[in-house]
Amino acid sequence: MKKIIFGLLIMFSVACFGQNTTSLDDAKLTQFANDLTRLPFSERDVIDKACELFKSTFKGDKDNADWGYQLLYYYHQLSCEDKTITLHKTFSDEEIRSLKIGDIVVLPKLRGEMKSFEKEYAKYGYRIMSFEDTSYCIEVNPSFLYDRLKDYLTKDYSYYRGNWVNEYDEVPYWHAKLVVPIKEVMRRIQWRDEFLVKNPQFIRNDLVTREIEYLSFSVTKGLENTPIYDKNDVILPEYKSALQEYYSNHTETVWGKYYTEFIHRLALNKYRNSNSIDQFVIETLYPKGRKNIDPLLKYEDILVDNLMD
Repeated sequence: MKKIIFGLLIMFSVACFGQNTTSLDDAKLTQFANDLTRLPFSERDVIDKACELFKSTFKGDKDNADWGYQLLYYYHQLSCEDKTITLHKTFSDEEIRSLKIGDIVVLPKLRGEMKSFEKEYAKYGYRIMSFEDTSYCIEVNPSFLYDRLKDYLTKDYSYYRGNWVNEYDEVPYWHAKLVVPIKEVMRRIQWRDEFLVKNPQFIRNDLVTREIEYLSFSVTKGLENTPIYDKNDVILPEYKSALQEYYSNHTETVWGKYYTEFIHRLALNKYRNSNSIDQFVIETLYPKGRKNIDPLLKYEDILVDNLMD
Protein backbone atom coordinates (compact mmCIF):
# COMPACT_ATOMS: atom_id res chain seq x y z
CA MET A 1 0.00 0.00 0.00
CA LYS A 2 2.83 2.41 0.82
CA LYS A 3 4.31 1.73 -2.61
CA ILE A 4 0.98 2.65 -4.20
CA ILE A 5 0.82 5.95 -2.29
CA PHE A 6 4.40 6.81 -3.13
CA GLY A 7 3.85 6.03 -6.79
CA LEU A 8 0.77 8.22 -6.94
CA LEU A 9 2.48 11.13 -5.24
CA ILE A 10 5.42 10.95 -7.63
CA MET A 11 3.05 10.74 -10.58
CA PHE A 12 1.12 13.82 -9.45
CA SER A 13 4.05 15.98 -8.43
CA VAL A 14 6.22 15.26 -11.46
CA ALA A 15 4.09 14.21 -14.42
CA CYS A 16 1.28 16.66 -13.88
CA PHE A 17 3.23 19.79 -13.18
CA GLY A 18 5.96 19.95 -15.81
CA GLN A 19 5.62 23.19 -17.73
CA ASN A 20 6.37 23.25 -21.43
CA THR A 21 7.92 26.66 -22.03
CA THR A 22 9.92 25.68 -25.11
CA SER A 23 7.74 27.86 -27.34
CA LEU A 24 8.00 30.92 -25.09
CA ASP A 25 10.02 33.66 -26.81
CA ASP A 26 11.34 35.73 -23.90
CA ALA A 27 12.32 38.71 -26.04
CA LYS A 28 8.95 38.86 -27.77
CA LEU A 29 6.96 38.51 -24.53
CA THR A 30 9.09 41.14 -22.82
CA GLN A 31 8.59 43.53 -25.72
CA PHE A 32 4.85 42.87 -25.74
CA ALA A 33 4.62 43.56 -22.00
CA ASN A 34 6.54 46.81 -22.37
CA ASP A 35 4.43 47.86 -25.36
CA LEU A 36 1.25 47.24 -23.35
CA THR A 37 2.47 49.59 -20.63
CA ARG A 38 2.79 52.40 -23.18
CA LEU A 39 -0.91 52.31 -24.09
CA PRO A 40 -3.36 54.84 -22.53
CA PHE A 41 -4.24 52.54 -19.64
CA SER A 42 -6.99 54.69 -18.10
CA GLU A 43 -9.01 55.03 -21.30
CA ARG A 44 -12.06 52.81 -21.48
CA ASP A 45 -11.23 51.58 -24.98
CA VAL A 46 -7.61 50.73 -24.19
CA ILE A 47 -8.35 47.03 -24.66
CA ASP A 48 -9.15 47.70 -28.33
CA LYS A 49 -5.65 49.12 -28.77
CA ALA A 50 -4.21 46.22 -26.79
CA CYS A 51 -5.95 43.71 -29.08
CA GLU A 52 -4.51 45.39 -32.16
CA LEU A 53 -1.08 45.29 -30.57
CA PHE A 54 -1.56 41.59 -29.86
CA LYS A 55 -2.54 40.90 -33.47
CA SER A 56 0.42 42.75 -34.93
CA THR A 57 2.85 41.15 -32.48
CA PHE A 58 1.74 37.54 -32.79
CA LYS A 59 0.35 37.27 -36.32
CA GLY A 60 1.66 34.02 -37.79
CA ASP A 61 3.19 32.95 -34.46
CA LYS A 62 0.49 30.90 -32.73
CA ASP A 63 2.85 29.26 -30.27
CA ASN A 64 3.80 32.58 -28.73
CA ALA A 65 0.28 33.94 -29.23
CA ASP A 66 -0.85 31.40 -26.61
CA TRP A 67 1.48 33.05 -24.09
CA GLY A 68 0.68 36.56 -25.28
CA TYR A 69 -3.04 35.90 -24.90
CA GLN A 70 -2.56 34.95 -21.25
CA LEU A 71 -0.61 38.13 -20.62
CA LEU A 72 -3.22 40.21 -22.43
CA TYR A 73 -5.98 38.68 -20.31
CA TYR A 74 -4.02 39.60 -17.18
CA TYR A 75 -3.65 43.15 -18.54
CA HIS A 76 -7.42 43.31 -19.09
CA GLN A 77 -7.97 42.19 -15.51
CA LEU A 78 -5.58 44.84 -14.17
CA SER A 79 -7.50 47.53 -16.02
CA CYS A 80 -10.63 46.61 -14.07
CA GLU A 81 -9.26 48.34 -10.96
CA ASP A 82 -9.17 51.66 -12.79
CA LYS A 83 -12.64 51.09 -14.23
CA THR A 84 -14.03 50.17 -10.80
CA ILE A 85 -12.81 53.49 -9.43
CA THR A 86 -14.66 55.22 -12.27
CA LEU A 87 -17.81 53.25 -11.46
CA HIS A 88 -17.82 54.37 -7.83
CA LYS A 89 -17.01 57.95 -8.70
CA THR A 90 -19.99 58.00 -11.04
CA PHE A 91 -22.64 56.18 -8.98
CA SER A 92 -23.27 55.39 -5.32
CA ASP A 93 -23.52 51.80 -4.07
CA GLU A 94 -27.27 52.25 -3.65
CA GLU A 95 -27.61 53.38 -7.25
CA ILE A 96 -25.54 50.46 -8.52
CA ARG A 97 -27.64 48.10 -6.41
CA SER A 98 -30.79 49.45 -8.04
CA LEU A 99 -29.30 48.51 -11.41
CA LYS A 100 -28.02 45.04 -10.47
CA ILE A 101 -30.55 43.92 -7.86
CA GLY A 102 -33.51 46.13 -8.66
CA ASP A 103 -34.85 46.52 -5.12
CA ILE A 104 -34.14 50.25 -4.84
CA VAL A 105 -36.19 52.79 -6.76
CA VAL A 106 -34.32 55.52 -8.63
CA LEU A 107 -35.39 58.20 -11.07
CA PRO A 108 -35.87 56.98 -14.66
CA LYS A 109 -33.23 59.46 -15.87
CA LEU A 110 -30.64 58.06 -13.46
CA ARG A 111 -31.51 54.47 -14.40
CA GLY A 112 -31.03 55.40 -18.03
CA GLU A 113 -27.61 56.87 -17.24
CA MET A 114 -26.56 53.73 -15.41
CA LYS A 115 -27.71 51.49 -18.25
CA SER A 116 -25.82 53.66 -20.71
CA PHE A 117 -22.69 53.34 -18.55
CA GLU A 118 -23.10 49.57 -18.39
CA LYS A 119 -23.66 49.29 -22.14
CA GLU A 120 -20.70 51.53 -22.98
CA TYR A 121 -18.26 49.55 -20.85
CA ALA A 122 -19.63 46.24 -22.12
CA LYS A 123 -18.28 47.19 -25.57
CA TYR A 124 -14.79 46.85 -24.12
CA GLY A 125 -15.28 43.57 -22.27
CA TYR A 126 -16.25 44.93 -18.84
CA ARG A 127 -19.25 44.10 -16.69
CA ILE A 128 -20.56 45.23 -13.31
CA MET A 129 -20.47 42.41 -10.79
CA SER A 130 -22.13 42.11 -7.40
CA PHE A 131 -20.60 40.29 -4.45
CA GLU A 132 -23.14 39.13 -1.87
CA ASP A 133 -25.32 42.03 -3.00
CA THR A 134 -23.25 44.40 -0.86
CA SER A 135 -20.27 45.47 -2.95
CA TYR A 136 -19.75 46.08 -6.63
CA CYS A 137 -16.86 46.20 -9.04
CA ILE A 138 -15.97 46.05 -12.70
CA GLU A 139 -14.88 42.61 -13.89
CA VAL A 140 -13.65 41.21 -17.20
CA ASN A 141 -16.17 39.44 -19.39
CA PRO A 142 -14.20 36.19 -19.89
CA SER A 143 -15.43 35.61 -23.44
CA PHE A 144 -14.48 39.08 -24.74
CA LEU A 145 -10.85 38.45 -25.66
CA TYR A 146 -11.46 34.83 -26.61
CA ASP A 147 -14.15 35.67 -29.15
CA ARG A 148 -11.87 38.28 -30.72
CA LEU A 149 -8.59 36.41 -30.74
CA LYS A 150 -9.25 32.66 -30.75
CA ASP A 151 -8.18 32.32 -34.38
CA TYR A 152 -4.69 33.55 -33.43
CA LEU A 153 -4.22 30.72 -30.91
CA THR A 154 -3.05 27.15 -31.36
CA LYS A 155 -5.77 24.52 -31.67
CA ASP A 156 -4.95 23.00 -28.28
CA TYR A 157 -4.89 26.25 -26.33
CA SER A 158 -8.01 27.52 -28.08
CA TYR A 159 -9.84 24.30 -27.14
CA TYR A 160 -8.79 24.59 -23.50
CA ARG A 161 -9.57 28.28 -23.25
CA GLY A 162 -12.94 27.92 -24.97
CA ASN A 163 -14.03 25.28 -22.47
CA TRP A 164 -12.70 27.38 -19.61
CA VAL A 165 -14.70 30.40 -20.80
CA ASN A 166 -17.88 28.35 -21.11
CA GLU A 167 -17.57 27.22 -17.49
CA TYR A 168 -16.44 30.51 -15.99
CA ASP A 169 -19.82 31.82 -14.86
CA GLU A 170 -20.99 28.45 -13.55
CA VAL A 171 -18.56 27.92 -10.71
CA PRO A 172 -18.82 24.65 -8.78
CA TYR A 173 -18.35 26.24 -5.36
CA TRP A 174 -20.09 29.04 -3.57
CA HIS A 175 -19.47 29.61 0.13
CA ALA A 176 -18.22 26.04 0.62
CA LYS A 177 -21.24 24.67 -1.20
CA LEU A 178 -21.34 22.67 -4.42
CA VAL A 179 -23.76 24.52 -6.68
CA VAL A 180 -23.64 22.31 -9.77
CA PRO A 181 -24.64 18.62 -10.00
CA ILE A 182 -21.93 16.03 -9.41
CA LYS A 183 -22.47 14.82 -12.97
CA GLU A 184 -21.35 18.24 -14.19
CA VAL A 185 -18.31 18.23 -11.88
CA MET A 186 -17.27 14.85 -13.29
CA ARG A 187 -17.76 16.13 -16.84
CA ARG A 188 -15.43 19.03 -16.14
CA ILE A 189 -12.86 16.66 -14.71
CA GLN A 190 -13.24 14.29 -17.64
CA TRP A 191 -12.52 16.69 -20.48
CA ARG A 192 -9.48 18.03 -18.64
CA ASP A 193 -8.18 14.56 -17.80
CA GLU A 194 -8.61 13.37 -21.40
CA PHE A 195 -7.12 16.61 -22.73
CA LEU A 196 -3.92 16.10 -20.73
CA VAL A 197 -3.66 12.50 -21.92
CA LYS A 198 -3.82 13.69 -25.53
CA ASN A 199 -1.62 16.74 -24.88
CA PRO A 200 1.02 15.80 -22.27
CA GLN A 201 3.20 18.75 -23.35
CA PHE A 202 0.43 21.33 -23.13
CA ILE A 203 1.95 24.68 -22.14
CA ARG A 204 -0.38 25.16 -19.15
CA ASN A 205 -0.44 21.61 -17.91
CA ASP A 206 -0.07 23.15 -14.45
CA LEU A 207 -3.28 25.19 -14.70
CA VAL A 208 -5.34 22.29 -16.03
CA THR A 209 -4.06 20.03 -13.25
CA ARG A 210 -4.83 22.60 -10.56
CA GLU A 211 -8.36 22.89 -11.93
CA ILE A 212 -8.80 19.11 -11.73
CA GLU A 213 -7.50 19.12 -8.16
CA TYR A 214 -9.94 21.87 -7.24
CA LEU A 215 -12.82 19.85 -8.66
CA SER A 216 -11.55 16.55 -7.22
CA PHE A 217 -11.51 18.03 -3.73
CA SER A 218 -15.28 18.39 -3.83
CA VAL A 219 -15.86 14.75 -4.80
CA THR A 220 -13.24 13.01 -2.66
CA LYS A 221 -13.09 15.25 0.40
CA GLY A 222 -16.34 17.19 0.37
CA LEU A 223 -17.16 20.77 1.25
CA GLU A 224 -18.34 22.38 4.45
CA ASN A 225 -21.95 22.63 3.27
CA THR A 226 -21.84 19.78 0.75
CA PRO A 227 -20.43 16.65 2.44
CA ILE A 228 -19.81 13.48 0.46
CA TYR A 229 -20.51 11.30 3.52
CA ASP A 230 -23.70 10.64 5.47
CA LYS A 231 -24.11 11.06 9.23
CA ASN A 232 -22.40 7.69 9.74
CA ASP A 233 -19.40 8.77 7.64
CA VAL A 234 -20.37 6.41 4.82
CA ILE A 235 -19.86 7.80 1.32
CA LEU A 236 -23.13 8.88 -0.29
CA PRO A 237 -24.33 6.59 -3.11
CA GLU A 238 -24.28 9.35 -5.77
CA TYR A 239 -20.59 10.08 -5.12
CA LYS A 240 -19.63 6.42 -4.93
CA SER A 241 -21.35 5.56 -8.21
CA ALA A 242 -20.02 8.66 -10.00
CA LEU A 243 -16.43 7.87 -9.04
CA GLN A 244 -16.78 4.16 -9.86
CA GLU A 245 -18.21 5.00 -13.26
CA TYR A 246 -15.39 7.42 -13.92
CA TYR A 247 -12.50 5.10 -13.11
CA SER A 248 -14.18 2.23 -14.96
CA ASN A 249 -14.02 4.34 -18.11
CA HIS A 250 -10.60 5.88 -17.39
CA THR A 251 -8.51 2.99 -16.10
CA GLU A 252 -5.21 4.36 -17.40
CA THR A 253 -5.48 8.10 -16.74
CA VAL A 254 -3.90 9.82 -13.75
CA TRP A 255 -7.24 10.81 -12.31
CA GLY A 256 -8.94 7.51 -13.05
CA LYS A 257 -6.18 5.83 -11.01
CA TYR A 258 -6.58 8.36 -8.22
CA TYR A 259 -10.32 7.69 -7.90
CA THR A 260 -9.66 3.93 -8.07
CA GLU A 261 -7.28 4.17 -5.14
CA PHE A 262 -9.65 6.44 -3.22
CA ILE A 263 -12.62 4.05 -3.54
CA HIS A 264 -10.35 1.06 -2.83
CA ARG A 265 -9.32 2.60 0.49
CA LEU A 266 -12.94 3.33 1.34
CA ALA A 267 -13.95 -0.23 0.47
CA LEU A 268 -11.35 -1.61 2.88
CA ASN A 269 -13.00 0.54 5.57
CA LYS A 270 -16.58 -0.49 4.65
CA TYR A 271 -16.93 2.74 2.65
CA ARG A 272 -16.51 4.85 5.76
CA ASN A 273 -14.27 7.86 5.96
CA SER A 274 -11.22 7.95 8.21
CA ASN A 275 -8.38 10.29 9.07
CA SER A 276 -5.99 8.22 6.96
CA ILE A 277 -8.28 8.50 3.94
CA ASP A 278 -8.58 12.25 4.39
CA GLN A 279 -4.81 12.45 4.70
CA PHE A 280 -4.39 10.45 1.48
CA VAL A 281 -6.67 12.87 -0.36
CA ILE A 282 -4.89 15.99 0.89
CA GLU A 283 -1.39 14.62 0.32
CA THR A 284 -2.22 13.46 -3.18
CA LEU A 285 -4.06 16.57 -4.32
CA TYR A 286 -1.72 19.00 -2.59
CA PRO A 287 1.65 17.28 -2.00
CA LYS A 288 4.10 19.08 0.26
CA GLY A 289 7.09 20.70 -1.32
CA ARG A 290 5.61 20.95 -4.79
CA LYS A 291 6.77 24.08 -6.56
CA ASN A 292 4.85 25.63 -9.40
CA ILE A 293 6.05 29.05 -10.50
CA ASP A 294 3.94 30.81 -13.10
CA PRO A 295 6.15 31.17 -16.21
CA LEU A 296 4.40 34.47 -16.97
CA LEU A 297 5.24 36.04 -13.63
CA LYS A 298 8.20 37.99 -15.05
CA TYR A 299 6.02 39.64 -17.70
CA GLU A 300 3.12 40.24 -15.32
CA ASP A 301 5.54 42.04 -13.02
CA ILE A 302 6.42 44.39 -15.87
CA LEU A 303 2.76 45.34 -16.14
CA VAL A 304 2.25 45.77 -12.43
CA ASP A 305 5.43 47.77 -11.92
CA ASN A 306 4.60 50.18 -14.72
CA LEU A 307 0.81 50.46 -14.46
CA MET A 308 -0.18 50.13 -10.81
CA ASP A 309 1.28 53.22 -9.15
